[in-house]
Amino acid sequence: MTSSVKNSIIKGTFILTVAGILSRFLGFYNRIFLTNLFGARELGIYQMIFPVYMVIFSFCCQGIQTALTRQVARPDFQSEHSRSCLLRYALTLSVILSLLCSLLMFFFADWVSYQLLHSIECADCLRILSLAFPFVSVKGCITGYYIGLQKSGVTAWSQLIEQVAKIGGVYLLATFVLTGEPKAYFGVYGVVIGEMVSCLWMVFSYLHSRIREPIPPSGCQPRSLYGRELLRDSLPLTANRLSLTALQSLEAILIPHMLNLYFQNGDASLALYGTLTGMVLPCIMFPTTITISLSTMLLPAISAEYSSENLSSIRRMIKKSIWFCLLIGFASTAYLLLFGKWTGQFLFGSETAGELLFQFALLCPFIYLSSCLASIINGMGKAALNLLFSILGIGIRIGFILWLVPNIGLKGYMWGMMLSYLIQTGLLAFHISRSVSQDSSPSKESVTA
Repeated sequence: MTSSVKNSIIKGTFILTVAGILSRFLGFYNRIFLTNLFGARELGIYQMIFPVYMVIFSFCCQGIQTALTRQVARPDFQSEHSRSCLLRYALTLSVILSLLCSLLMFFFADWVSYQLLHSIECADCLRILSLAFPFVSVKGCITGYYIGLQKSGVTAWSQLIEQVAKIGGVYLLATFVLTGEPKAYFGVYGVVIGEMVSCLWMVFSYLHSRIREPIPPSGCQPRSLYGRELLRDSLPLTANRLSLTALQSLEAILIPHMLNLYFQNGDASLALYGTLTGMVLPCIMFPTTITISLSTMLLPAISAEYSSENLSSIRRMIKKSIWFCLLIGFASTAYLLLFGKWTGQFLFGSETAGELLFQFALLCPFIYLSSCLASIINGMGKAALNLLFSILGIGIRIGFILWLVPNIGLKGYMWGMMLSYLIQTGLLAFHISRSVSQDSSPSKESVTA
């Protein structure tokens, strides 16, 4: 690994980590504010719409964004002209898909709420959320472009601006517009405002960079190499992410229903679901700000080194990344075992949240390490293998939700998470170790497969 690549990874990881930590703190404040505004039950309704949001995001944007990052990082797409063409194709495809999804969600929100989420109270939230999809797509494509260039500053600012706009929007609405009892859809307005403002920031940043460094005049051919390469890379990634996210959404949707079978009380199950997804899991996932930042910067670096068949450089990156993720994971576990109950009470005024933080503490090393290993596998162009391992992990968790949660409550989900992440992390580590220790160099065809 060259010193420039190493410095880019370290610098990018640091910038994204600082921005991510600040964003997470702002996100915690937002959740605390929402909890105090409309309570754990409405927070549960608010959280129920995000599985639908993630499915649409995967369909419209996520695979295209990841493909754009990988293509921009490739040695054979180093001219500003080629990168601009790639971004143009990505934006066109992603925005068309997002507009279609926005229309469908707006007009079929009642059906989705009743048939899929089994809560008609989610309908207004989904209609409001549908307004955000085009902005999410534009922001995602430009983010993928900058990450491929390993320029993380614009993306970092986008995260912060989104959180500030989200919190400020909800605060202003609650202060000057809210009349009567607050409902979950007020929080969704904040999501839309945050996405709109951060999207405008990304567009402004890109246009400003083009003014400072104009692209040499050279037309993009409609059926050129750029479009074919982007489609060839994005289609399997989108299919993988969509199928994976659909299963993750099924997992999230099943939890409140199985909790309802356990409690025999809809309000109690929604309140516990809101506590889990709105308070506990964000706390557990807080250190992933660092590991996800590392994973984000690793993907283009691994892709570039793998294209150059530089296995020794990849091995060094992987070894350091694994040790770093394990250090963060074990430190987080120790903290939650010692101070998890206090943290839940201090942040949210909830003894339930504190108890769950203590119980879920052992998950931390596996969650943090799996995200890093998954990014490495994707950087090697083996997204299908990563999908297979992820589906296996989600399948295990869904099985535990259906089997144990109705009988023993949320502890059944915790044991399912433990087993699934243990198996998923082990499989990822085994395959990566075997891939980078082979004597024969990886074929370039596997990079774009």
